[in-house]
Amino acid sequence: MPTLSDRVKAFMNPAPAQQTGGGVAPVLTEDVFSRFKVERDRNAVIKDCRAMYDGDPRVEKMHRMYARDLLRGGFVVKTENARANEVIAAMQERLKLNQSLEDWLRLSMRDGDSFLELAVGTVNSDLAIAGVSRKPTLQMHRHSNSADQFDSAERAFWMSNENFFGQEPPKDAIWFPEWKIIHARWNHDEESRYGRPMMKSARKAYKFVEDGELNVAVRRKIGGAQIRQHVVEGGPADVEAYKENNKAALGKLAAVIDFFSNKQSSLTVHQGDGNLDEIGDVQHHIGTMFTASDVPMELMAYGGDLNRDILGEKKEAYEETLNQGREWATVQIIQPLIEREWLLHGILPADVKYKIVWRKAKSLSPTDLRDLADAASRLRILGVKEETIQLILASYLRDVDLDIMAGDGLDSAAFANNLKGLSI
Repeated sequence: MPTLSDRVKAFMNPAPAQQTGGGVAPVLTEDVFSRFKVERDRNAVIKDCRAMYDGDPRVEKMHRMYARDLLRGGFVVKTENARANEVIAAMQERLKLNQSLEDWLRLSMRDGDSFLELAVGTVNSDLAIAGVSRKPTLQMHRHSNSADQFDSAERAFWMSNENFFGQEPPKDAIWFPEWKIIHARWNHDEESRYGRPMMKSARKAYKFVEDGELNVAVRRKIGGAQIRQHVVEGGPADVEAYKENNKAALGKLAAVIDFFSNKQSSLTVHQGDGNLDEIGDVQHHIGTMFTASDVPMELMAYGGDLNRDILGEKKEAYEETLNQGREWATVQIIQPLIEREWLLHGILPADVKYKIVWRKAKSLSPTDLRDLADAASRLRILGVKEETIQLILASYLRDVDLDIMAGDGLDSAAFANNLKGLSI
């Protein structure tokens, strides 16, 4: 019978997939051109999406807003295993996990990938994850085969400063085993090595938006100007003398264009373009660009023309999108991090029954408190398990020890003592 140590090693270093009959599962070979195309396209996409993020406040805000709203009050790990719960609580506090997680979420959406290296060290005489660092996205590479499986768990990822063109990794590459890197992939397609940035499909529309907004600015500056024609009798020298004498007055208005003539004529004033507000084509491209975002455009900008009902519907749809994003964060980052920490403490994840609950962020009012306590009482009367009730409460309550509420009924005194700084 395998020991705990053997089971941990098997988890950290999984064997290659085997076919029935003892043969190794066949892996399709990949030519140099295919590898080159993957790496070239990945570099181009990430650089484009970073330029959008750095150069457009709307793109930066949609990334920051989504990551902030997704994380909100953070998460709590619920398990009946006291030792496992203690280990994770200590790790959350040690790594400042909620703060770091918001950055990882935002940058994963921007780049499509996050490579999180686990620094393992001794913490309070126990082996534990002492720190997590996000490695440079463009310098990190996933060393998987054409089926996106690792041929060697010891050489699963590598990093190099050199440009990689799909051939063999350079000799000075730094290698990482599979267990040491958490590779979070945003919008990942099955059997693809890497994720996809949130704004990848919006790059073409973004260029149209840039060009359109520039054209609008130029058109407003030139076409919106008032044109005045000055008539100065005499020769060119007289015109230049008139301009010089009236230089201070003529240069005051930037939105006025002056024309001069030395022929007899009448003074004519031409008004600027009266159709400068017609920018429907630019608005179309802005709307197209925002369809790539998980944040509704109207919740971030351009929502002034919508009524409250429509905005409410968009907020509800956005909440569903956030729940999907939390599921992604749970599977891609939190669960691998938690389970590796348990393994380092000799706790096999398969033996621990646990659930990750995301907390709400809305402020808690006295009415909410009353309704929440009433709901918990009603659920107990209906025979709902205490564990289930606590999971429901955990999604609303922050900084409260829910264990004090376990039992036949709520401990009102203890509940009141824990309401300081409470929010949902």
